[in-house]
Amino acid sequence: MRLVAELLQLSATDLANHLGCVHLSQLDLAVAERRAERPHRKDPILELLTERGREHEAAYLKHLRAQKLGVVEVRTAPGADSVETTLAAMRDGADVIYQAPLADARWHGRADFLRKVARPSDLGDWSYEVTDAKLATETRAGTILQLCVYSSLLDRLQGSEPQEAHVVAPHHHFQPESYRLADYAAYYRLV
Repeated sequence: MRLVAELLQLSATDLANHLGCVHLSQLDLAVAERRAERPHRKDPILELLTERGREHEAAYLKHLRAQKLGVVEVRTAPGADSVETTLAAMRDGADVIYQAPLADARWHGRADFLRKVARPSDLGDWSYEVTDAKLATETRAGTILQLCVYSSLLDRLQGSEPQEAHVVAPHHHFQPESYRLADYAAYYRLV
């Protein structure tokens, strides 16, 4: 959550956090408005989970590269949205776009992976769907909402609504679990 030119800009994580705790949203708003500071604490468990998440993501990236897929890795400074870089990679027809920034005036986020699919869009005979790497053994509602936010932003970039979004968990040997976005659209709009 951040204020940009007096407009509150939300992330996919903000939406998932709101689902879990409305009070957390109020605290994040206070930080965005500079009425409060985010507390900083050292949490070894959180650090371990963060590192395991990075390792899982890196292993999946290695798996995709081993399949000889053309991978474009978007490198930007933390907090920077480089949607133009993502769009350029999409127009070039990259097989996979890693760490793809997505944003519009209200929402922003960084999809772990965008995978090229054979479905026409404004880009050509292809379009993209979101794949997120997660450590959880079960996909949570917050994850589905994040995928919906990324997919909605992706729709605006490619002019074609993604049909599915995917989660890659460590216990499935890199086989994505696919979720039909139309099944969650009404809930996403409500939340």
